Amino acid sequence: MNFVRNNKALVIIIIVGLIARIIFTLFIAKDYFGRDNIQVDGDTYAWLNSFLNLWKHGSYTINFHHDYGYFFRMPGYSFFIGIIYLLAGNNPDIAFPLISWIQIILDVFSIYLIYKIGLKVFEKKRIALILSVIYSFYPFIIVWNPVVYSESISIFFMLLSLYYFTSNNKYKFYLTGIFVSLALLNRPQIALLVPVIMLVIIVQNHDSLKRILKFLFQFSLMIFLVYGSWPIRNYVNHNKLIYTQDLRGAENWNEDVVSFLQYTYSVKAEWDPQMRNILQNKKVIFPDIAYITKEDSLKLEKAIYLSQNCGSGFSNWRGYWKEPITGDNCNKEIAKIFTELRENQIKDNPINFYLILPLTNLKKAIFKANLYDQSTFLRRLASKIFYYRTLLIIFGILGAFLLMFRVNNKIHLIFILFPILLYFALCFGTSPQFRNIEMRYFLPADIILLIPASYFLNHMLLIFKNKKV
Repeated sequence: MNFVRNNKALVIIIIVGLIARIIFTLFIAKDYFGRDNIQVDGDTYAWLNSFLNLWKHGSYTINFHHDYGYFFRMPGYSFFIGIIYLLAGNNPDIAFPLISWIQIILDVFSIYLIYKIGLKVFEKKRIALILSVIYSFYPFIIVWNPVVYSESISIFFMLLSLYYFTSNNKYKFYLTGIFVSLALLNRPQIALLVPVIMLVIIVQNHDSLKRILKFLFQFSLMIFLVYGSWPIRNYVNHNKLIYTQDLRGAENWNEDVVSFLQYTYSVKAEWDPQMRNILQNKKVIFPDIAYITKEDSLKLEKAIYLSQNCGSGFSNWRGYWKEPITGDNCNKEIAKIFTELRENQIKDNPINFYLILPLTNLKKAIFKANLYDQSTFLRRLASKIFYYRTLLIIFGILGAFLLMFRVNNKIHLIFILFPILLYFALCFGTSPQFRNIEMRYFLPADIILLIPASYFLNHMLLIFKNKKV
């Protein structure tokens, strides 16, 4: 009761945040997602089945018939939903709604966590309350709460790690390491937060080498024990040093599809309509830059024909124009051709590959203003909310730079460096999991940016208040 009396504003914000999430889940989500089962989406069973294969057959894998099936999904979210699934009697009609509501409850608790983070960083209750209000109504976390996807739970663990990192708990570095590892095992892009936290530890303790080594050891030990168990397992059990995940393990992400994806992102910023036209056996046309040489033009036509007719990865995508290919395929030949074409693009058009396309990705990532599916009024309305996201990103960037000159606590480096690293990696990176721009992949960085955004908003309120006086 004392907590409620002393934190009335925060309690109201948390209650209203809970109501907002309940309203979305019960009354809006079906229309927003365009499906009756709001909990299950395309990747849900990839996490669940990997765990169930471990439970039933002793191997954590999505595909026993493929070497990379053992690495298709990192184990964090698989274990989270898998254990709940078993406790629910292997009944998806009970398990998935239960997981959904657990995620909602944890996200409501995250309102409290982010308030405490703001209070510790800024030492001003008003800024912390502004931050909790922004998070409480942030639509891009609310929409993922009811979906059995790892977005919501990864954000919870990320905020929990920062809560301990900003606390005075004597075990803070151990706990930070544990929870950032759990966040990483749910969403691999959070790995970029690890070196940033280590840098902040060094900067905050620059006057004592002893403290630096002690705190880095405590933090790193937990990273090694919790997260490190995953790459160690991959190397010891399967002789492959894979640090996050490998998409090639699933039937529809075989090497034919991955090589096509890699090639396409060397030419243009999206893989549609080319991907869709391959699946539907329609004519596939790339931008003019793909047809600079006659040899590459012929290779590309051959790769497209093979993809449409004998690529097993393509054939396992929804909407493929004939039955899935289960026997002989030409995946290796498709991968070889697309890889050669990609290498030629990088060699012949380096400015397009290293600068123009990444900047196009960055523009899309920050200034996206619509949803792909706008078939309903609600979807069209939801598209406009992206302007709000862009505004908060800008506020966050401005707030982060203000903090550089106004706050001595070097933790503000997290608010600058982590978003920069994540946006740069996803937009400019060259591995198979980069350049595939989906807004949910940026969610960890966007949530972190809410912290300096609250500082900027408070700063503007003070300016406005002083002008009125």
